[in-house]
Amino acid sequence: MTRPSLNGDFRHYLDQGDFGALFRLLGWDNPPDDSRQVELESDEEEPTEILFACGEAELRGVMVWAVQCAQIPIRARQRRITRQLRQRASDQLLIFDTGAEQLWLWPEQRPSGSGWRLVDHHYRRGSTNDALLQRLEGIRFDLKDHQSLTGPQVLERVRRSFNVDRVTKRFYQEFQKYHRSLTERIKGIPDQQDRDRRWYASILLNRLMFIYFIQRKGFMNGDLHYLGTGLQRVREAFGPDEFYAFFREYLLPLFHEGLGAPLAVRNWSDPRIAEIIGEVPYVDGGIFEEHHLESTYDIQICDSVFEEIFRFFDDWRWHLDERPSGRDNEINPDILGFIFEQYINFTEKGQKEKGAYYTKPDVTGYMTTYTIIPAVVDRMVEAGLEDPCILLPGSGDQYLHDSLGYGIDRDLPEGDLPPSAYPDEGLDLALPGERWCDVTHRRERYHKLVAEVDGGGVTTIDEAVTANLDLVGLMEDYFSQMRSDECSVAFEVLRDLKVCDPTCGSGAFLLSALDVLEPMYTALYERAEEISERERESLVRRHSWMRPKSTPTSAIGC
Repeated sequence: MTRPSLNGDFRHYLDQGDFGALFRLLGWDNPPDDSRQVELESDEEEPTEILFACGEAELRGVMVWAVQCAQIPIRARQRRITRQLRQRASDQLLIFDTGAEQLWLWPEQRPSGSGWRLVDHHYRRGSTNDALLQRLEGIRFDLKDHQSLTGPQVLERVRRSFNVDRVTKRFYQEFQKYHRSLTERIKGIPDQQDRDRRWYASILLNRLMFIYFIQRKGFMNGDLHYLGTGLQRVREAFGPDEFYAFFREYLLPLFHEGLGAPLAVRNWSDPRIAEIIGEVPYVDGGIFEEHHLESTYDIQICDSVFEEIFRFFDDWRWHLDERPSGRDNEINPDILGFIFEQYINFTEKGQKEKGAYYTKPDVTGYMTTYTIIPAVVDRMVEAGLEDPCILLPGSGDQYLHDSLGYGIDRDLPEGDLPPSAYPDEGLDLALPGERWCDVTHRRERYHKLVAEVDGGGVTTIDEAVTANLDLVGLMEDYFSQMRSDECSVAFEVLRDLKVCDPTCGSGAFLLSALDVLEPMYTALYERAEEISERERESLVRRHSWMRPKSTPTSAIGC
């Protein structure tokens, strides 16, 4: 039986800013007494400002916090508040409420596992924000749900509702339809070579998606709708009856003579097409070089196929930055690796024997994090900056990964039975697949590592790597406390860094490298913005103090 919709009630409580009543309607519990009001750390740029986070609801360890504020804090302050509250509850939803608008933040772990990013969900009083209402419906729990509800189940429901991965999967589901349609309508590859047709359909769609990302940044002749414009101009140049001109006369030269060729050696075969293509960058890595399927077969694809594909692509928001807004049509370059993973199994017989493997984000994230960050730190220390590990003494478990301390605040039950024998306690104490001996060893490791880190036993980045600490979080905090001159040095170090993946396939390692570098660049940029704003306000106050309190009448008019 379908549950009745409560969207009208949701909207009422959202407009009133009554988050406690809203989450009680969703079946959540009242927060613990010690979370009713938590004073947030004062901001050094706004020392007189005092903010409080009020615990509005809690369910199996997942907390909902609300912060009343005059205006939504800048991103750096949001991150600091999120980190402070994570010390009380590692899994949380955070709501900033100005009265007129709300910013809902979901700290989402990056696909590579390297740190967290804040996913935004906005709500304005009186608006019809159906996307947020749908997400709230996803974290609604009935009385029957509570009978066997566990912390991981609550967390999974919240993740499914508020993260951005579900958008990637929804895109892929629709993508499959267009992949099948393109495969069936490719001419020039015999029907008995179905594998080759599917393979080429994947190659072509990956190229087009890559272009969609970079055209939205203005990198393709300065045109944000470059491919759609190209289709229109080709039809104008070749006439309405040339149904196959776009692929043969435009896309293939764009791929092979344009994007796949260095600027110094470009030699356009058709000046008319070169004029339509315009200024496009050189994309190294082989994705736009002539494929052996293109040299083996005389491939033809009708223009109408691309019309359909572009209409599908235009329904989505393509972005290269790392600030997802939680919109239901927003995708980022992770989609390329995700699709590559789905299709690699049938692209070519013997593909894996030839060395083509898709490395999943958790592996690439671990390898890039513990390679890039030590290199950055070594160079910053050589440039005269302090090692970020100066932040570790007295930090408690702040830089330990959450999984290590899972269930640490609860006592173990007596007995030697496996966790599954204790449905309530076991599932809230043990990570998936853990036995009690694993839980015991992990808890011992947690206490030992906290004592070592908190007591100043980890003094270098190499020791932090050995301890498997959260290096991304450490670097974000390190950059957020820098002085102006230190920011300049750190920026030069990051700017001079080069990352090379000599066996780049879908770019999985490079995307993970971006996941590692982006939080550092963002934290450094936000810190520089804070310093600049503080200096600007100081200058305004100084000039205001020097300005005469009244203007002489002789200075008025002319």
